[in-house]
Amino acid sequence: MELTLKELKPLLKYIINNNDVLEEHGKLRTAINICGEAGYGKSQIVEEVANEIGANFIKLSLAMISETGDLSGYPVCLHYACKDDGTDCQWVVPELIDSFIRSGYKLTGETKMSYALPEWYHKINPEKPTILLLDDLSRSLPNIIQAVYELIYKQEFWSFKLPPRTTVILTTNPSNGDYNVNDEDEAAITRRVNFTIKWDVDSWAEWAERNELDNRCINFLLQYHHELMENREDRKHIVNARSYTMFANIISGIPNWENPNNLGMILQIASGCFDDENNIIGNLFTTFIANKLDKLISPEELLLGDWKKVYPKIKETVYNGENYRADIAAILHTRLLNYTDYYFSKKEAKTKVVIDRLMDIIHAEKPLFEEDLIYNIIKNLFTKYPARTKDMVFNPEIRARILG
Repeated sequence: MELTLKELKPLLKYIINNNDVLEEHGKLRTAINICGEAGYGKSQIVEEVANEIGANFIKLSLAMISETGDLSGYPVCLHYACKDDGTDCQWVVPELIDSFIRSGYKLTGETKMSYALPEWYHKINPEKPTILLLDDLSRSLPNIIQAVYELIYKQEFWSFKLPPRTTVILTTNPSNGDYNVNDEDEAAITRRVNFTIKWDVDSWAEWAERNELDNRCINFLLQYHHELMENREDRKHIVNARSYTMFANIISGIPNWENPNNLGMILQIASGCFDDENNIIGNLFTTFIANKLDKLISPEELLLGDWKKVYPKIKETVYNGENYRADIAAILHTRLLNYTDYYFSKKEAKTKVVIDRLMDIIHAEKPLFEEDLIYNIIKNLFTKYPARTKDMVFNPEIRARILG
């Protein structure tokens, strides 16, 4: 089964919490592997989970590591040092010898080989849980893969044990011929829980709203995600989430997309971001601008603006004469749903503002959105912010819409 990132997030949180219970009973924690195409947001979702649960987030890009010491720690010669009375003796790393001598220690001449803690280990706050993200396992060297297996199997290396409440999460790419990956043996795969993810425009749009990507770029991908990222027989998508987000950030500073010079610049930038031999993006951008979809009302204005000014804008957009543009309404539906969630995440958010706007939509002269919009907004907000949304549920008109 392939999961979207939105479906994956609660599973990650559950397994991380359950790992704490396993650890308390003296059992090994379960490692997690997330497999998916490049640019789908695998690393991003893990970092989001770490931030949401207040965990240390340590990311190691395994494809960039050639020495196992970067992961497990390098060999070091320890020197045995004692105070004059011989009551206090310690093994000392070379860089601390001078400090120990100044404190009254003397070297005995005895030495032994050990391993220093890796650099990343020192970044861990022991008071917090830790997520150790080992990125791109399938594209790393065989010696690195073996070191990772050692860490997963035993939860320790030669020089250290993983701190309490540490969950190891791996990311891999599929072995479908599109990536230069190292195949793993079955024994290794079965020692962890494995999830395969798929790209999902709704999950990306929600993330894009919270990260304040350019409104026009969000609308463009919502309108044309099928042509760019889905239903491609050769599986070679023109864009992926990572490359499109980069593209969106680059062109966000270009005003007036309908200007021929600006449009030409956008298409030149697109040629540097995507492999688009058939100029599909160019054709789509031309259509997008011709239909004035770059001028769609922003979700912020849609939620917070003066309804007397907002309503005519929406009506003009979703109605072409008497013809209802369901595709445009769907974009505004998604944007409003996601922006309302984003708005509610802020401390200054006011429940009454959302209720009033929902009532405006309900009483609109012409229907603007599908009937499930009200239900989706209330369900989403009530799930995340139950204490703050009770007034919405108790509103008789909204309640009637929810209950059908």
